[in-house]
Formats: sequence, structure tokens, C-alpha cells
Amino acid sequence: MTKKFLAVLAAALLALVAGCAAPAAPPSGGDRPGEEEPIVQNKALYGMCYSLQERTDDPGWDIVAETQLMHSLGVGSVRNWMHFSMLLESKTKINEAACERMHAVLAEQKKYGMTVIGMNHTNFNEGTALSGKPRRDVSAGSVYISWLNDYYLSWRTLVAEFPEVEYWEIDNEINNPDFMTDIYGNRVYTLQEMAQISADMLYYASRAIREINPAAKTVMGGITEPEGLGHGENVAFLEELYNCIESGEYGYLYGLEGQDRASTDPDDYFEVVCWHPYVWVAFDADDFVAANDAIYAVVKEREGKDKEVIFTEVGFNNARSTEEEAAAYLEAMFTAIAARMPYVTMVTYFKLFDVAKITWTGRISRYGLFYDPNDDRSYTAETGDDLQSRLTPGAPKRQAYAFQKVAGGNGDLTVLVES
Repeated sequence: MTKKFLAVLAAALLALVAGCAAPAAPPSGGDRPGEEEPIVQNKALYGMCYSLQERTDDPGWDIVAETQLMHSLGVGSVRNWMHFSMLLESKTKINEAACERMHAVLAEQKKYGMTVIGMNHTNFNEGTALSGKPRRDVSAGSVYISWLNDYYLSWRTLVAEFPEVEYWEIDNEINNPDFMTDIYGNRVYTLQEMAQISADMLYYASRAIREINPAAKTVMGGITEPEGLGHGENVAFLEELYNCIESGEYGYLYGLEGQDRASTDPDDYFEVVCWHPYVWVAFDADDFVAANDAIYAVVKEREGKDKEVIFTEVGFNNARSTEEEAAAYLEAMFTAIAARMPYVTMVTYFKLFDVAKITWTGRISRYGLFYDPNDDRSYTAETGDDLQSRLTPGAPKRQAYAFQKVAGGNGDLTVLVES
């Protein structure tokens, strides 16, 4: 334990940790799906995922135009990728150039009244995987405790730099072995072990966030079901996570506080519940609502109250669905959420743009509402020359118009298409 860390932590502990903010009132339900014209009761419900990292290598990147495009779509909230690895040089030092650029992005979003969500799922560890986590070991002097201390300080640094962020999402898909790996990227953790590590991460990060900016809401890193919504992983993981919280063995700073300080209040770990309800088969609104209601039922049963829920990722992949199918699925999904799932306050759709290059998944990302605006990239590696010859970089797909319809947006969706 370094003297520097103890000094910072001691100062932090002198401040009274802010009381947990009450969840925002969820939008009231509407009529059953099928109305001709959707009634937009909550603009923030219609959100978007935006990854600055995917755009800044484009010589034509224009954040003013891209935010105007989101406004024309009717976007009311944005989930921004805001990784430690991108914005910090160390646990206590920002990357000034990267932060300046990020501030400019957020300023454009705020100009249009968009709710700003920041998500980080990297950390400073001694391995090779930026999103990897060391094996849990809370014995005195362990590498794991040292890593948690660094994680806490990193969150304090990031949150202090970005007071304009209203929601902070703590990591990403914390029950997904693709992200919840060891520090070398190996998929070694069981569901129970992922829940145990997550409980620590959520508490340490939430405590840091609320000490620095009590007005910001803390969000569980969106959980998911890799085989698609309805396969049960989210329910099982939430049960394990609540078991950890209720055990009295988590929720304090190991080695610096006694177990008598342990919090069993879920709000001290996350004020907002979050999951990613991807559907890998033909979309059915009744099945979608039932599967999500089953997940929410766990939250209500274990907490004894209603709690705000946001979906920070969900989308339809044009590698699986045609544009016509994706447009119909998108409209049906938002209609069902707005009318039948009042606990959901925001859905940040994945995502604004395709990425026409091989990504970490080993494939091109074709979830976008728009074709990749970067004309230096090519779909050819995956789709052959046919699609590449037909598309226009930055042009809207059919599902872009479907989003604009349900979100009540208006305006030109072709602003990124070169004349």
C-alpha cells in the first residue's frame, strides 16, 4: 500500500459519501403496440451508442455533423465509450489531448439536451488484456486488493475530469466471459467468480463516483446473454450478485476498513440496473417483453422495490437480418418497450455506424443505422465486392428511418453523404 494512495484515500474518507439518489421516475406505460404514430413520452428512451475510438481515425470525422445527425434521428441519450486506457495516462493523471477531444464530443451532445452516459471497461493491470481482471484474493497485501485500489483511484480521476457525465456505467457485460477474463485474456472465471469480482468492482467504482460527483448515477455494467435473450444467464448472474451483496462480505475497502463497514445495500453497488437484451432470432414482441420482465422480477424480489433500468446495448446485425427485417424489428422493439416496460428509462441502440473493418470479434461490425462513413474502409473482406459496390459511405439504412419514426425525430439523414 503506497503512502500516496493512503493519503488520497484518507482525504476521500473525510468527505461524507453522498446518499444514493432515487431512481428517475420511469416513463408511464402507453397503449398496446400497433399504433400508427408513436407518442414520444420520454425522449431519453431513444438513445444511441457512440464510440469516439471508432471515428477519430477517419480523416473526414466531424463531431458537429455527427451529433446533428443524431439529433435529426431523435436521439435523446448517448452512451459514450470513455475508457481509462483512452482518457487516462495513469490512475491519477489524465491524457489532456484525449480528454479535450472527449469534452468537445460531450459538449455537442449536451447542446441538444441529450442525456450523457459514460462507460469504461478497461483498467490498469499487470497483464496484457486491457479489460482483464485478476483473480479474486482479499488476503492482506494481495495483488487483487492493490488492483482494486488502483481501480478506485482511476474512477476518481476520470469522474473528476468529466462532471458533465450524468450516468457512469461500470465496466461492460460483467457476466460475459469475452470481457470478464483474467489479465491475459483467458476465459477462466465461472459465473459465480464473475459475480464475486463484479461485486467488488461495482462497490469500489460506485464509491469513487459518488465521492467525486454525488449527482451522477452509478450503473451496473450491462449484463448479457451470449446465446441471446431468454437463455437464463442474466437471471442466474443477478441472483449470484445479490447473494454477494447480501452476504456482508463485500462493500468495504479491504485492508483499510473492517468488515463491520460492509454494505449490504445494492444502491451502494449500482443505482441503475443494466442489461443488453440482444435477440438472435426473428423478433417477437411478446417473447421480448416476457424475457425482460423475468429479469426485472429478480431485481424487484431481491431489492423489494422498483429500480431504474437502462439497456445500454441492443441492436440488429445486418449480417443476420436484412435491412427491411432490422427496421421492422427496431420499430417493434421500441414500441414494446415504450408501451409495456415502464421500468426501462433509456435504450442506447447499438449503434450509429457500421465499422467496415475486422474488429475484435473477427468480423466487420454491421449493426449500424448508417454505413461506415470512413471511405478508407471496405466491407469487401467479409461481404465480397457486391455490397461494397452498392453502398454509399455515411448513407442511412432503412433502420435509420425506422429509428427516426419511433423517436419522433426529423431532419435530413444524408448529411454525411458526400456530394
